[in-house]
Amino acid sequence: MHVLLLGSSPETLDWHEGPQGSWDKIICADGGLNLAYKWNLEPDWVLGDGDSYQKPYPLELKQETYPEKKDATDSELATTKAIDLGATEITLVGFLGARLDHTLANLFHVASLEDVFCTFYEEWGKAFFARKTNEIFGEKGDLLSLIPIKGDVEGVRTEGLEYPLFDETLYLSRTRGISNVFLEDRCVVTIKKGSLLIVHLRNEIE
Repeated sequence: MHVLLLGSSPETLDWHEGPQGSWDKIICADGGLNLAYKWNLEPDWVLGDGDSYQKPYPLELKQETYPEKKDATDSELATTKAIDLGATEITLVGFLGARLDHTLANLFHVASLEDVFCTFYEEWGKAFFARKTNEIFGEKGDLLSLIPIKGDVEGVRTEGLEYPLFDETLYLSRTRGISNVFLEDRCVVTIKKGSLLIVHLRNEIE
């Protein structure tokens, strides 16, 4: 099951058309309701503490409310709800930006998830944690950055990028994988071992 999660990053509200696709369920983390209404989406759930939506949740929506003083962010609660509902794929929109602490917490939380494939989407592009083989579609001139997260990433190979890697190691403490460039509209990244964040930035946004 594919679930769309909508968060409350204020930058995302400037994205006029929003993400394109189809989802089995839509869950809003608190102020993510603002994105749903902006893009004429019909959410199935809303949950959170109300600090970013700043008014009562609509009564017609399934909802869970939490106190502001709690041990998990609204983002983590929304992700947990998606998994509880049976999600095998999650698209997260509005979870990167605004506050660095929330952005990092969201990335590391998703990095810990198993048996569910998550992609962060924003107007500038997308970010996701690599599987063993990753086929990525974009446009010539798009940027692709490969960022080790939990340690060194071994056996990295790339195809279709300006600066190729041939079964090499990307080190956690170095920046070699930043700002590679699409040669055409498709590239492939494969890894053998490690946790690798792939960030795809659209050239037209740059």
